[in-house]
Amino acid sequence: MKPKLLMTPLGQYEPAKWDGENLSACRPIGDRVLILPDGAAEQTGGNVFLPQDMQERMSMAAETGVLIAVGDGAWYWNSDRTRRFEGSKPKPGDRVGFERYAGSVRHGKDGKIYRIMDDKCVSDWWD
Repeated sequence: MKPKLLMTPLGQYEPAKWDGENLSACRPIGDRVLILPDGAAEQTGGNVFLPQDMQERMSMAAETGVLIAVGDGAWYWNSDRTRRFEGSKPKPGDRVGFERYAGSVRHGKDGKIYRIMDDKCVSDWWD
């Protein structure tokens, strides 16, 4: 059975899968977070196969993924850093939305490609 694809205006994405353990060997510090972004689908819903370079470009433009690790200072302050953050906070394992092209790319020891970014780049989250 094929995994369900996430449909966005940018394209179709396969949801990132996470087993509950950070195997990337990358640990964010301060107000940084580590995210495993969703990957571009190899094949569209219309059975069109995408070339590898197109998949890589679409994957870099992903705007959703799974939160893997959180630095000690993440979501400690509000977005303009003037007062303490109040409210619920995402935790590792939650699906999050983030700014397109946010953060920097990290290649994990497990062979997956991660993004590390400031906590304020995360726009929303859901369980």
